[in-house]
Amino acid sequence: MTRGRLCGVQLTREAIVTAALDILDAYGLNDMTMRRVSSHLGVAPGALYWHLPNKQQLISAIADEILSPALAHSEYSAPEDLSGRLRQAMLAHRDGAELVAAALSQPDSATRSNVEKQLAESLSLVSTDDDLRRVGACALLHLVLGASAQEQAQIQYARDTGTEIAGLESAGDDFRQSIDLIVFGLERRSTSQVYRPSTHYDQTT
Repeated sequence: MTRGRLCGVQLTREAIVTAALDILDAYGLNDMTMRRVSSHLGVAPGALYWHLPNKQQLISAIADEILSPALAHSEYSAPEDLSGRLRQAMLAHRDGAELVAAALSQPDSATRSNVEKQLAESLSLVSTDDDLRRVGACALLHLVLGASAQEQAQIQYARDTGTEIAGLESAGDDFRQSIDLIVFGLERRSTSQVYRPSTHYDQTT
């Protein structure tokens, strides 16, 4: 058997990510193991490691796949549009927000850098201050990840238990209003003469 090849079929990174996404959608993040992915593909577990050395890299590759539709051609996106597309991309897959958050929490995450860069660029019409846009992009990203993860957990809980969760039907509207609040605050800060980051949380009593 040659490297990455079994029964005459070439094993590729793309095939691994597709199989992992299938498992994620069917069983959730906890059951998306390298062993299960290899079994799904009909290969030995070691065959995966030629393409993705560990599960962390697999998670990053899946996050890239999940977010790619939202990030494509987003250079002219308004912040509320880009944030909305990121939310929809994560909600389209079971545990998508949790998986993306795990990928973006990895040190030196190229995916996180790309997302933050595009969010910062979407704020170009809101502020001309690079540092303010950077902080705004982080705030938007934290909101998108947190709101999407909570909404997704509630959706899954409702499906598993048959329980109706109050407010779940208005999650989309609440999300859009939250984005508007961040953008509005950034606009107000940008029009101030001097930008002084708050030190409230650094003070000791």
